[in-house]
Amino acid sequence: MVRTYVIVVGDTILIPVERAQPDEQILQKKGRGRIIHVSDFVEEENGRLIIRDEEGVIVKDAQMIIYPGTGGDPWWDHTQLLVQVDKAIAIFDKAHPGCKGVFIFNQSSAHGSLGPDALRAFDMNKSNGGKQRKQKDTVIPMNNPHEGLRGKPQKMTTDTGEAKGLKQVLEERGFNVAGMSAKCSPVCAFENNDCCMARLLSKQDDFRLQTSLLEQKITAKGHHCIFLPKFHCELNPIEMVLFI
Repeated sequence: MVRTYVIVVGDTILIPVERAQPDEQILQKKGRGRIIHVSDFVEEENGRLIIRDEEGVIVKDAQMIIYPGTGGDPWWDHTQLLVQVDKAIAIFDKAHPGCKGVFIFNQSSAHGSLGPDALRAFDMNKSNGGKQRKQKDTVIPMNNPHEGLRGKPQKMTTDTGEAKGLKQVLEERGFNVAGMSAKCSPVCAFENNDCCMARLLSKQDDFRLQTSLLEQKITAKGHHCIFLPKFHCELNPIEMVLFI
């Protein structure tokens, strides 16, 4: 039987300049201290995702440390994360040959980043063309109310190569959007599903259930990727790890 290991990633800590005495709390002035961002993987067998040699010395390590801020490194983003994940998967495969990993992440923006051609209804104009970004072709989802159109491919560019706007995309899905505004101002009410064209399209499953770049990378290597519920950092075992 193939064994499965559980992997968890990500944490950021602030290292202050001054040290407090016992029972004393120092109020830091603005600009005092330095941010150290530590991104690492922990696993149930070895504690951290590492490879040791025959003498027990660490020879490969998935950890990445940066010092972001003014005059420092760029802030942590999905591009750096994807580079680290490639490294982590290679270490995992060597440390646990024949095993599948379950990579678990919290709901940070870096973890959920989509590709440059992702489907984003609120990035679209009402009409075709203009400066709007071209998005990837898709398939009309099964939650579309018009049964005869479900499962049909839909191009997101016109025959002349322009990006399609909200109006044409929705009409091709069977919606009557006459008189409907393109987007609400300033934002859509939380409880609304069809207050504007962008909101209506964003509720379609192909727009709503897209796979992040992170998940695509991990599953392409034969492993599993899941995300913790939002706002529940206490479920993340890496929060219990002290990085030194």
